[in-house]
Amino acid sequence: MQYAIMKKALFSVLLAAAAVLPAQAQQRNILLIIADDLGSDSFPLTASAGASLPPMPNISALKNSGVLFRNTYAQPTCSPTRATILTGRYTFRTGIGQQVTAASGQLTAAEFTLPEAFAANPGLNYSLAMFGKWHLNAGAGSNDTPRTFGGWPHFAGTISGALPDYSNWTKVTNNVTSTVTSYATTELTNDVIAWIASRPAGTPWFAWAAYNAPHTPFHFPPAHLHSFGAAAATDRNQYEAMCEALDTEVGRLLAAVNLANTHVIFIGDNGTPGSVIQTPYTNAHSKGGLYEGGVRVPMIIAGPDVVSPNRNHDGPVHSVDLYSTILELAGINASTTQPAANPIDSTSLLPILKNTVPVSRTVFSQVFGPDYTTTAGRVIKDASGYTLLQYDDGREELYNIATSPNQTSNLLGTSITSAAQSAYAAMKLQLANYSVTGIPNEPLVHSWFTQNSGRYARIYETDASQSAQTAVTTWNRGAGVQTLPVYAGVQQEDYSGNRV
Repeated sequence: MQYAIMKKALFSVLLAAAAVLPAQAQQRNILLIIADDLGSDSFPLTASAGASLPPMPNISALKNSGVLFRNTYAQPTCSPTRATILTGRYTFRTGIGQQVTAASGQLTAAEFTLPEAFAANPGLNYSLAMFGKWHLNAGAGSNDTPRTFGGWPHFAGTISGALPDYSNWTKVTNNVTSTVTSYATTELTNDVIAWIASRPAGTPWFAWAAYNAPHTPFHFPPAHLHSFGAAAATDRNQYEAMCEALDTEVGRLLAAVNLANTHVIFIGDNGTPGSVIQTPYTNAHSKGGLYEGGVRVPMIIAGPDVVSPNRNHDGPVHSVDLYSTILELAGINASTTQPAANPIDSTSLLPILKNTVPVSRTVFSQVFGPDYTTTAGRVIKDASGYTLLQYDDGREELYNIATSPNQTSNLLGTSITSAAQSAYAAMKLQLANYSVTGIPNEPLVHSWFTQNSGRYARIYETDASQSAQTAVTTWNRGAGVQTLPVYAGVQQEDYSGNRV
């Protein structure tokens, strides 16, 4: 196959150039656990006061030997988040900005993935395998893409998104399909435990365990896995029972692992579904959208190399950061291993795990959509708690999460503080560095202006003209028209108390 030949050629170059970090005293195993549709509002350690919460003691206990990341962000749906972890690249680079279908963007052979980075450093001798939900390819011929495009030497799980039935589903094991009637959460756990037990003595391993739970269809799992036997069959009760069952099985998995020599990463892939989302978020600000309820997820990283464990980290981090973090936990230098043609957006979290001074950063999420839909767009959050949403139809919204956690008080169109104005300008500039997929080259200024401008807008063609305050044209809010010359070639708009 052509793509296989190209990747082998790429590996031959990388093997000569790949570098590893300074040797650790002992090579560590790495276990990545992904929960499907578990947002921060529904996890016991990150939920708000007053929320109804599932018992999840085993996963919560990981904090005792690790760090709880209280402001972790992902993408609004599962496929884009999984792509960020696998490649270390944001949506606009991979082309995966929505739930993968046969008609949408999918993972391609051009991407450089975590398994390929490990393969480029064969001297470390890691064994790799992936289990559970793939959902980065769809359609005819996709059953073997976890190996051919993803680079995994071993795969056992599901290719598509939601399971039709957790007790009757199609499993793919290295391109061989079978019908499975055992409970999906249990089956995945059994597979991971069996694979780990079969590793040769002294061989480090990296396992990616992507559970389907607690994704729909909501149901009560087998009774021995949860404590909701007498509960009413509501969506929320069933969702919490699925979370508890997930925790029960993760507890069994952790008991089979040598935690003294294993780093464990737990993360949710996107926000909680609208039908079961908890305070402070609402149905309209849930999975699938760019608001906090759609992109903020729980994450814990635990392990023997965490310095001063049982800590919280409150700065913003992103699922994309797991790419560099996993590589560096294995002793791989992410920057020198990465091909120049595949620049990454991932920031290693090792400084946080080592309890040194972390780099302050912003985080970015995106939803693709056709024809400037009302949900398609981008969001960026800074370390001070401001978020800026830019929708593909031209709208913008600015929030201070500390005062508006459910993002209902848009600061644009009001008199804003100098801190908010500075945050807005900085995030605008940063968004300019991110390519925008599927929207026009020029913003829909009329729509944007009439919804967000306090008084009027001055429009500049370049940064130089903005600095010189030589506007191309001015919008007058009252008349709703431009002064001459008419709008052309807008590159940037900035907001202040009197203008945008």
